[in-house]
Amino acid sequence: MASNGINWRRYPKSYQKDFLAALKEKASIKGVSQEPVVQAQWYKVLNYCFADYSKNKSKSRSNSLARSTANFYAAKDTDANRGQYATHVEKLLDTDGLMFVHGITVALNLIAEFKDDVKMDKRLEQEKILGQVIIYLKHIQQHIAKGNKLNIEMPNVVLAADVDQAFVINARVLYPYLDLDIDWDKYSPRGFYDTLEPVEILHKLDDDQNINPYVYDINSKDFDINDIIGLAADLASTELDENIQKIPVNQANIRGVYDEFLRLVTQDKTKVASDQDLVSMFIKALTDHDAFVLKNNTAILMRDDGTYTKYRVNGRNWYAFFSRFDTNYTADEIKSISAVGDVLLKETARRFSGEYWTPTIWANEAVAQIGKELGADWKDKYYVWDAAAGSKNLTRDYKFKNLYMSTLFDAELQMGNMYNTENVAFQYDFLNDDVDINTENYETSKLNKYAPDLVQALLQNKPIVFYMNPPYAAAGNTVGKKSKGGLADTKVRVHMNIGGASENLYAQFFYRILMLVKAFNLTHVVIAFFCKTQYMTGGKKFHGLKKAIFEKFDFKSGFLFNSGEFSGTTNDWGISFTVLTSKTDETLNEVQNKFPLMLKESTPNGIKDLYVHTLSEDDKGDGLADWVREPFTKVPEKDIHEDTPLFTSIFKLAKRRPKNYYPNDAMGYAWFKGNMVQYGPRETGLFSADCSRERGIPITKDDFERCMINFAARKSIKHSWVNDKDALHKPSNDFLQNKEAITDMVIYGLFNTYSYQASLSNVEYLGKTYDVKNEFFWLSKAEIKELADKNYYSKMGFDLEKDDERFTYLWLKNHDQYISKEAKTVLELSKLVIKETFSIRKILNEDYPEYNLMRWDAGWEQIRRLMIKTKKTPTYTKLFLPSYQELEKKINGYVYKYGILKQ
Repeated sequence: MASNGINWRRYPKSYQKDFLAALKEKASIKGVSQEPVVQAQWYKVLNYCFADYSKNKSKSRSNSLARSTANFYAAKDTDANRGQYATHVEKLLDTDGLMFVHGITVALNLIAEFKDDVKMDKRLEQEKILGQVIIYLKHIQQHIAKGNKLNIEMPNVVLAADVDQAFVINARVLYPYLDLDIDWDKYSPRGFYDTLEPVEILHKLDDDQNINPYVYDINSKDFDINDIIGLAADLASTELDENIQKIPVNQANIRGVYDEFLRLVTQDKTKVASDQDLVSMFIKALTDHDAFVLKNNTAILMRDDGTYTKYRVNGRNWYAFFSRFDTNYTADEIKSISAVGDVLLKETARRFSGEYWTPTIWANEAVAQIGKELGADWKDKYYVWDAAAGSKNLTRDYKFKNLYMSTLFDAELQMGNMYNTENVAFQYDFLNDDVDINTENYETSKLNKYAPDLVQALLQNKPIVFYMNPPYAAAGNTVGKKSKGGLADTKVRVHMNIGGASENLYAQFFYRILMLVKAFNLTHVVIAFFCKTQYMTGGKKFHGLKKAIFEKFDFKSGFLFNSGEFSGTTNDWGISFTVLTSKTDETLNEVQNKFPLMLKESTPNGIKDLYVHTLSEDDKGDGLADWVREPFTKVPEKDIHEDTPLFTSIFKLAKRRPKNYYPNDAMGYAWFKGNMVQYGPRETGLFSADCSRERGIPITKDDFERCMINFAARKSIKHSWVNDKDALHKPSNDFLQNKEAITDMVIYGLFNTYSYQASLSNVEYLGKTYDVKNEFFWLSKAEIKELADKNYYSKMGFDLEKDDERFTYLWLKNHDQYISKEAKTVLELSKLVIKETFSIRKILNEDYPEYNLMRWDAGWEQIRRLMIKTKKTPTYTKLFLPSYQELEKKINGYVYKYGILKQ
């Protein structure tokens, strides 16, 4: 794992049990010091998660890859692993432990303090420990100033732990204490813990409301030590270092801060009696932070009268949130913050009403992106129309000179009526109202009635920005609500002659803008949309929309982020925000096909840029799906082979006759949908007979390699929200010359869990009986006969005598010289699995005759089903599966190396 650039690995559950057992055993022995055991157990955890993690090891001439600090620097090779390294925890300068972990851009410098059994959830105990750490920090600072013989760095994270509790804080909040006018040489760390001297440190700690550590209860049921390790890595962020001054909250920024609180801390999990209770909790935590005690994932509000209220929160994010925002306020500032409670109540109602909304953090990022292209003063120079305004979430925090906000439902406008009050807001159905408006009939339009100045801007070709977050669904006005049937059947759709994209509402919003551009002859238009990415990747469904847009507009810039950032959406696809501008004379004849998007993610410390991900569309015929289907593009539609059984799945027959082309020499069916990565995981498969699933092609000897390449490419790609809509490209000529790569892909396809190969006898289908051979069987008749004879399977022996070798075995035999070591290992282990399970075939076949396990060419899926019903052999689980995964990694490398999928 990586947090803010720090590499670490999770501490296994089994190890955690040993950790807890050791501490519990020691805690049960009275009168014995527990600190050595606490220290030893935490050393194991820290060294495992950081120092002994392979991604942190420096590749040096020393055999000790994660060495002590002094030895590490003495080797002078810290750059051998791109600057990434980690040292073991070591007791330096009398501390309980120092550890240094360097990522590429971020360093975790951890100081540890261990105790016996103290009350870490009590403020005084926390101050005693932190005062001790402050004096350690001063000693470290002095050591560095005197030449730094130990080559250490100032700690930026503090870990404190005893036998049953622990907390982690940002050490940088303690740095100001080092400037206190104190005779530091007079005091020792342990001396402060015992005597609370010097009192200057104690008094400053006592008044510092920004120090409120998240105390973990090690004995709680939901304790996971990885939460502590992850928080330590998070707190190493350089962003915290650069912004050590916490952000004060005021009326100007409180809405955005509240959004962050809901997004990070409550996460829709906090149960409250009312919206008022939630808002009250937020304001209380901000202005009277010491009233809360945090235990695990519960924030407890302690009242003066002895009562309390528990709130379920994300404890780790609670600490990160309040490490970022200030909690020290004057009486007047608290009054000012509390005064906006009504505004926050409306925010809460809006967020939890099920309305699709854009988080403030991403609206701010969008405004900044537009500013990069149009200039910082774009809100004054351009007319701005948000035609899917909802409750004005995109625009509410900014001032615009000419802003127009419309939405389908008037109730949404009422919910946001306190925002942008000086601008024009009106109910307007962008996809149905005034779709025929033009320069001749505008006076009678609804738009002219409610926004006459906007119509005049259109007539005068004023610069205008269509800035919005249109609905993404094929029907329905918002994501997160149930689809409203028929809403995609709009008046705009009637005008769209661009293919299947017209089913999508956001595509209709694009097209309505194109209609306005044409109707008013507009040449100074900007489209700034949050939406899915298909309009850039095109494909069969979206090519028409892509062509229509980019014949009129130029792509300027954009970014991509995870859909899970939006309320009510899943997190397995990406949302783009892009800025498009009207074509100029210079670009009039250019149609773009490369769209670089900056990949971004939100963190507790704001939005972070990751890397550039480029989207594109292949020319017609250059997609992987086009290439696979090429041999069948001229097949007569009526040439359908009906004399074959049709399956819906590996063992289940269809009840209808075949509809797809399936020639007499076909030996299987390749099922695949579309030409995007998103269809690979669940909508791609191989069958050893005809299949009712449409969008596939028959597998013949002539297109066998194409089908196997197509299958392996789609299945080996690690699907993510980033590449979800990326297009697959046909293999390059270099790839087609690489016989080893092709052979690897063929062998990979034989053993995938979506490779439904089966050999079946006595298949009764529509009044006839069929025998289905498995032409994908990879072993020879002789190899199977040896096993059959050994197990006295006489009928199988007779079947073998009158049958032929299978196509795939002969293909592999002819390509033997191209079988790589990875693929050969998979083949050899598969044969061993066959051998180990062969003796139980007859018994299982009696119980599960539908599996046809006594067929000599029974496919890999049949063998898998056999193991599911009995037991998966150690060869399969410990040897075959890891080897298959290695082959998959190799094939994934081919996919990118040869351009089937662009990086």
